[in-house]
Amino acid sequence: MAYGSISDFKGALKLGGARPSLFEVQVVTSPSGVTIPADHISKCFTAEIPGLTVAPIEKQYFGRTIKLPGEMTFGQLSTTFYNSEAYDIRTALETWTDIINDPITNLGVSGISTTYSGKVNLTHYGKDGTKGMTFSFIDCWPTSIAAIELNYDTVGDMENYAVTWEYDYYTMTAGSIAGQSTNGNQG
Repeated sequence: MAYGSISDFKGALKLGGARPSLFEVQVVTSPSGVTIPADHISKCFTAEIPGLTVAPIEKQYFGRTIKLPGEMTFGQLSTTFYNSEAYDIRTALETWTDIINDPITNLGVSGISTTYSGKVNLTHYGKDGTKGMTFSFIDCWPTSIAAIELNYDTVGDMENYAVTWEYDYYTMTAGSIAGQSTNGNQG
């Protein structure tokens, strides 16, 4: 059995590998009437880089099933925010959902996407603080704002809630970390 040495493995991870805790999420733009507080960047403490799926189109040819590349679908963007006593970020996100579908009149938005969507950036950083890959989620909007659990038994913790985002697509922009590639998917 052939395998590389430990130094080969370490050499393949020249900078020691990406760390999942070195990131920030920023709501860059939002619809008119929604003001996201500037400190939301430091209150978002979990996120996921969504997956991609290219669904196959199956066709029959001479008794065989062949597969052709079909449509690309993007997974949802998931984030989690700390809640402040002012409820400022949550209030802004709920205002955003009210624009999408008013809870009193049940009227929704129509027209161009800028009336209900925005742009969210997820930036990954290197251990030395240099900006790594930035994922820009285009025509993004909150689809789910999770409940905040309240419990007498919970002490010494902070309230938090998950926010799930939908978007049309994302672009990737490489930062200044050496050797980064966007594989042709540049924004």
